[in-house]
Amino acid sequence: MVAKQLQKQVDRFFDCLNVRSLYEGERKRKPDLMPYTSVDDPQFQFLTEDFLGYLRDWKDQVDNRQGFNKTEKSKMFLSYQTYKGLVITTKAVVEATKYLIQHGVNFVPTNKLCQDPVEEHFGRHRALGRQIDNPTVYEFGYQEKKLRLQRSLALQIKPNGNVKRSSKLCEIEIDDTPLKKKRRNTLVKHKT
Repeated sequence: MVAKQLQKQVDRFFDCLNVRSLYEGERKRKPDLMPYTSVDDPQFQFLTEDFLGYLRDWKDQVDNRQGFNKTEKSKMFLSYQTYKGLVITTKAVVEATKYLIQHGVNFVPTNKLCQDPVEEHFGRHRALGRQIDNPTVYEFGYQEKKLRLQRSLALQIKPNGNVKRSSKLCEIEIDDTPLKKKRRNTLVKHKT
């Protein structure tokens, strides 16, 4: 029962964040895939009150359980990073979508609001920083310079995730002129 409820909440969450077209919700008969056209759309209530409320209640129930230590409780709920990521993503999508609608956008395709490039960039910072959990401004700047240099020298590689970069490929000149031949140092045996 609990797993089914979680699955339903997560399914609705992804539907709300994957609105692609004006008519997909009608075709699939899923109201959460309906386009965002008003700041009063029901998807906003689901995201901010129902979905985040569900996660908050679940977290509170786990935190208030008696007879379990912190490690055991952490296994009963999402990881801290996942929970915070869901909260931040949900609030950001709701606020950005409402802002766009209030400023004249007729329809917001929420599947285009994606933080994968940001996560990828800061993931590279974490990899460069290794043991440093809280880098100074100097360390961050140094890492940023390293990343910029790597990007400018590297061939374009498609990133992980569901994002696409520009289709421009770095132009590399390939010269087909032969290289100068190196003289071999071979030992010649003389007959004596």
